[in-house]
Amino acid sequence: MKRRNPRGSSLVNLIIGIWSKYSLQSTILLIFCAVWLVFYAISPASFARPFTYIAIMSVAPFTIIPALSLTYVIITGEIDLSFPSVMAFGAWVLTVTWHAFGPTILGPILALLAGLLAGLINGLLITKCRIPSFIATIGTLFFWRGFVLIATEGFSIPLGMFRGTPVYEALVGRISGVPAQLFWMVLIAVVLWLFLNLHKFGAHVYYTGDNRLAAQMLGIDTDKVLTIVFMIHGMISAFAGILVTLEMGSFWPALGEIYMLESIAAVIVGGTPITGGTGTIFGTFIGGLILKWIETGILAVGVTGFWIKLVYGLVIIVALVAQVMIRRRELRRHRIFGA
Repeated sequence: MKRRNPRGSSLVNLIIGIWSKYSLQSTILLIFCAVWLVFYAISPASFARPFTYIAIMSVAPFTIIPALSLTYVIITGEIDLSFPSVMAFGAWVLTVTWHAFGPTILGPILALLAGLLAGLINGLLITKCRIPSFIATIGTLFFWRGFVLIATEGFSIPLGMFRGTPVYEALVGRISGVPAQLFWMVLIAVVLWLFLNLHKFGAHVYYTGDNRLAAQMLGIDTDKVLTIVFMIHGMISAFAGILVTLEMGSFWPALGEIYMLESIAAVIVGGTPITGGTGTIFGTFIGGLILKWIETGILAVGVTGFWIKLVYGLVIIVALVAQVMIRRRELRRHRIFGA
């Protein structure tokens, strides 16, 4: 008679328990692994080189960082379409400050305050003027972009002369060959995750998105929550704009435009529905990596870049179908449990 291995059974039960609790995040992680395996199988030479991963780490933060704070916004049931322009606005403030006073910490501080101001304006338009976030942020999208275009007259401003300075290197330098923006991305993800999952503010964010009226009845100041969320997103978007500008070594008035759909897609692929009330920072992080992996992988295997959008769409559809199936299964489980 065979004896059962209790240690093995405990491990299996642990894995099943983790999968049940984090099924959505686990599915997203599996999609990421599948994408990586596909590209590795097609072009093992490209994905065995460290240069490929360094290239991904150099550009992925520019999409993922604003997507992380956008996750907060979407969890509350709102949307922010202005963040690409806020990226440009914050980067412009940094550029002007550095050209006037040199590459000091003052530049990033003023740029972050500019993003905070832009987020505050969005929050006030939505909570005080009761303008839907979709409409309000379309207005501020054009406003900040127009402001930057008028201020620069459409011309770029060089920043390459500041390379090698302490602040420059701290933001986008290389640490043992690894881009510094990767560490900033991870740090922001960890901080936002901690507040969303371990702080009462995170609970208020979820309650606000799930049922705003019920949240208000519980004593939650949902207007304050929304305003703070938009301010956080504005500040982090400005920071992302700083990193993009310094990495390129030049400020461009069109900065940020290419990141709007990519960042929103990262949030959606990561399992945060636009209906609000649920979502994860981890999912957004992995969702952004999936999109960047696709972009880099397609170029690395020698396929024309026109395929990038098509594969983006395919992966988004697969991720959305998987999320719907998981949520339906969880809903059935809750109904059975409730019954």
